[in-house]
Amino acid sequence: MELAPFGRDCKIEAVGKQRNGMPRFWCKRHQASATGKYGRRLERCEGAYLSDQDAEELDPAAYPGGIGLWGAVKPVYDTSAVPVEEGVHVHARREVDGKKEIDGTFRAVALRVTRNLLEAPKAYISMETAVASYISRFLKLPMMSLFCTYCGEPHLDSEWFAVKLHKRHLCHACGKIFPVNEKCISNPLAALRHMVGDREEGRTIETSNKVLEIRQADFPAGMQIWASNPALLWTAPKPEEAGIHVHVYSGEGDKRLFDDTYAEVVIDGIKLNDTHLRYYMAQQALRYLDGKVVSLKCGCGESYFDEGEDAFRPHSTHRCKRCGTALKAAGRLKKVVSNPFVETVAELAARAPKLH
Repeated sequence: MELAPFGRDCKIEAVGKQRNGMPRFWCKRHQASATGKYGRRLERCEGAYLSDQDAEELDPAAYPGGIGLWGAVKPVYDTSAVPVEEGVHVHARREVDGKKEIDGTFRAVALRVTRNLLEAPKAYISMETAVASYISRFLKLPMMSLFCTYCGEPHLDSEWFAVKLHKRHLCHACGKIFPVNEKCISNPLAALRHMVGDREEGRTIETSNKVLEIRQADFPAGMQIWASNPALLWTAPKPEEAGIHVHVYSGEGDKRLFDDTYAEVVIDGIKLNDTHLRYYMAQQALRYLDGKVVSLKCGCGESYFDEGEDAFRPHSTHRCKRCGTALKAAGRLKKVVSNPFVETVAELAARAPKLH
């Protein structure tokens, strides 16, 4: 289960093409992407600067109050000057209802997984592994922990392959394609969760009952908004909380006036649609969808919303669900995904205080 250690020189090779036909490069040493914009080969992969010391070491046994890990993605809406944290977000408590001993985001986490008294291996969880798991679980796709049948390395399906069930898997370590019997998504975290006793059937998720209604003009230091998503690893003996997570800042560095999860959020009279927001956050996390998520609106006034796999597969055919009119994207792009939250973000931005 232990992935390749970080901090050594890259070993970058071409591993086929992206869905858009551009080349895809992968570092076999760090098990990380080395693909830049427009399919350009990066000199160093995304995990090259990491070392064992850079990974936050975490021992679940040291936190009986529970740990929670999430793939940290950028906010769906952000008017603050606070740097966006991307990577693996960690909560850890020594007591169930005690304070968070750890509440931070790290580029990688080294999770100690004790099988017996003589063995205490570490499983390295990278940002890409965490985000891929978040996307696959968002779509409720079956995940397995596959190992290449040629070289034995753990296999990660990311980007498009994290949303598309498939039988043929391209190993990032040896570059060979290995088949499996059933269509699935592979992510090393599927096995890791079972190793630490985190079972999906044992999870309880409670929706927040709190409501937030604010005006942006009252908080010129800005805000950040995310959709809550199930933890990729959860060992706390209490329910997770679901809803819309909001940070509102005071203007004193990164000090927060609000940091909570709400069932309903209304900003400047605009009620946020929780479903649209959750899809939009997942769509933002996928590089192949950059510039391809738009808001299509029919002449009858109906906004079009792609759901399920269609929300992650750019396509040219969209028909209004009210009147049946064929909808087309403006500009040169033919294949797009439609989400009305794009329009919501634009409306919120138009009402945001202008910072000088």
